[in-house]
Amino acid sequence: MNKAYKVSARKYRPYNWDTVVGQKSIKATLQRAIDSEQLGHAYLFCGPRGVGKTTCARIFAKAINGWMPNEGGDFDQDLEGEYAFNIFELDAASNNSVD
Repeated sequence: MNKAYKVSARKYRPYNWDTVVGQKSIKATLQRAIDSEQLGHAYLFCGPRGVGKTTCARIFAKAINGWMPNEGGDFDQDLEGEYAFNIFELDAASNNSVD
């Protein structure tokens, strides 16, 4: 398998808050929660397809864990499995035929 190939959703997905477009209030709220160290025990990202729920959740999770992307937007492989917090993505619609 060609290692250079990357799915377009991952290739073009924003990797930090500066590259997220159209979610100004969400970005500000999540950044403020991290900066003030006042995190809730759970966050629910909901809305229609394509608005950036997964992208914002992934950036938020990585920011909480203190991961910083490298210049290519990828995260260092050395950090895999090293979590400051147990943060998981649960996609309830993926496995139960919900449209």
